[in-house]
Amino acid sequence: MSTATPYEDGSYLARNPIWHEEDSSWKASKIRAILKGNKIEPHTICEVGCGAGAILSCLADSYGANVLFFGYEISPQAFEI
Repeated sequence: MSTATPYEDGSYLARNPIWHEEDSSWKASKIRAILKGNKIEPHTICEVGCGAGAILSCLADSYGANVLFFGYEISPQAFEI
C-alpha cells in the first residue's frame, strides 16, 4: 500500500502541469497588500507548500535582497520546476 500523496506521486502535476504559476503574481500582490495593510515590514518570509516557488519569486522581486525567503514543498516534481 502506497502512502504517497498526489503531490508526491506525480498525479497532481499531471493535472496541473504548470503548478498554478499563472496565479502567482496575483497571489503575491494579495500577500503584499495584507502585509502593508497591517504595517508589517518582513525580514523573512516562509511559505509552506510553496509548489514551484513562483509566489516567493514574485515576492522576492518586490522586496529585494533585504528579505530572506524560504519555501518548503513535499512534491519532488514541484521542486524540479
